Amino acid sequence: MAKRISIINFKGGVGKTTLAFHLGTGLAWQHDSRVLLVDVDHQSSLSILCLRPRGWEEVAQNQHVVDRVFRHFVEAQHGFPSTEIIVKSPMHRIDTRYDGMDIVPASLQLDDIEIELTATHQGNAIRSEWNKRTLLCRWIEETEIDEKYDYIVFDCPPATKIVSQNAVAASHGYVIPVVPEAVMERGAPHLRDMIRTGIDERLKTLAPAPWGDARSTHVPDTQLVGLAITRIQPARGGYTIDHRQHLSSLQRRWGDTLMETYIEHGTGVSAALADGVPVYNRHHTQNIGNRDIDQQYIDLVDEIKRRVDAI
Repeated sequence: MAKRISIINFKGGVGKTTLAFHLGTGLAWQHDSRVLLVDVDHQSSLSILCLRPRGWEEVAQNQHVVDRVFRHFVEAQHGFPSTEIIVKSPMHRIDTRYDGMDIVPASLQLDDIEIELTATHQGNAIRSEWNKRTLLCRWIEETEIDEKYDYIVFDCPPATKIVSQNAVAASHGYVIPVVPEAVMERGAPHLRDMIRTGIDERLKTLAPAPWGDARSTHVPDTQLVGLAITRIQPARGGYTIDHRQHLSSLQRRWGDTLMETYIEHGTGVSAALADGVPVYNRHHTQNIGNRDIDQQYIDLVDEIKRRVDAI
């Protein structure tokens, strides 16, 4: 059975998509794992990154997107999708080492669908709320893709609305990418508590009787895998004063929950992503290889894998 992981933070600009992308490609390459990325962010950044703009436009036009999992609840005449929404080996164009990674893309329409999803009810009110929050669980269960992959990684939007709740409901664990800033010192504990009480506990109260619409893929207690420090600003002798201070505070508060590997901010990462390639393929460049940013991602993927496997 696949281990399922959500990359989540309701603050934007913390490197969620970048981490999801490198976790997926890193697991496929470093560990020869079968990985499915699922883009549940209507901004579709992960989809565009993997498929490039033209390829993403094509799959969006053909409706080979995750939107269909949610649209079915809003408009029953739209059939519930199967595995046709999975795009196989999107990174083959770059490197065959990533052929073990597939993706379920998103489209911009997902945002409109989520608004409709919030307002739509079907039959019994409690069962309706349960069903709309476990649509991804249903899709995983009915397609049996759990048996086809080692890891399923959800790239969540910067919000904890119903689409994100679907990802958490299906995930064994979640990773919170954080930039060491004051807002994240306040935001990360709030997000952890919201997932525990606002999503997990609420779903338990909604869960139907065994003869109802129970989902074997629903995870009632999604565990915090850890906080991953991203985009930390390097300076001579370490990090900038501001980032160093907030990093110390995060270390004191979170202890071992904080990942040991930190990802430094660098223009080389943005340049690689603009070309649609992981930093692993830019080891030869000054802004990545000479600064060991590719090795930082390798080490972070190893650490996340160890923690996820232990769940």
